[in-house]
Amino acid sequence: MPLTSILSVQVRPDRFAQYEELVRNLAARAVEKKDAFHWTAHQTAYGELGTLHFVSEDPNFAGIAARGNVQELVHRVLGEDKGAKALASMLECTISQQVTISLDRPELSYPTERGARIFPAAVVTQIRARPGGQEALEELIRKIAEAIPKVGDSTRMMAYQVMVGMLAEYWTARPLEDLSELDSQLPPAELLDRAFGAAEGGLIYRTGLEAIEEVKRQIVVYREDLSNPG
Repeated sequence: MPLTSILSVQVRPDRFAQYEELVRNLAARAVEKKDAFHWTAHQTAYGELGTLHFVSEDPNFAGIAARGNVQELVHRVLGEDKGAKALASMLECTISQQVTISLDRPELSYPTERGARIFPAAVVTQIRARPGGQEALEELIRKIAEAIPKVGDSTRMMAYQVMVGMLAEYWTARPLEDLSELDSQLPPAELLDRAFGAAEGGLIYRTGLEAIEEVKRQIVVYREDLSNPG
């Protein structure tokens, strides 16, 4: 049961540089000590600005328990005194923090297996289903994944379901080498029409939209300097 944990931090605009430096130092120490807590950092470039997302992947909840939480990581790699000071400084720099844990959904993805490579950017789409709408929403995501290879589209899409956080929420990540790739990628409605025909594709799209309560899309960029990818 592969799991993806995400710590999303909204940073105060006047403290962004200070927060970056704190995390950069933490990441450098974690790399130096070969700490078991691995993560990649991603900054919102288009969407809710001033937000950083720290993404960790584990095989199961036992894996999450073994590497510990962020507070334990900070104390472990910086020491008790420096760790406590760093955590206090980080807290002063933030507006809000949220941790979610999501289940990988390879059957809703294309390709069905994630590559180990880290891409420079990604389009992240968060989708919340209406009550009773999860099945229809999953079918929409599944059909989009099926349509991609049918029409030879360049899109890669990995799907996830939130297990800890806002339930009935799914999100997809479309990795990008460059933003210009978006110029050649078809929007979902057109992708479905081309793959399944206007009648069936249109029905899939409309049924899926009716199942959605809220949808939000953003583009994030990878921050290697704030990461400990392992």
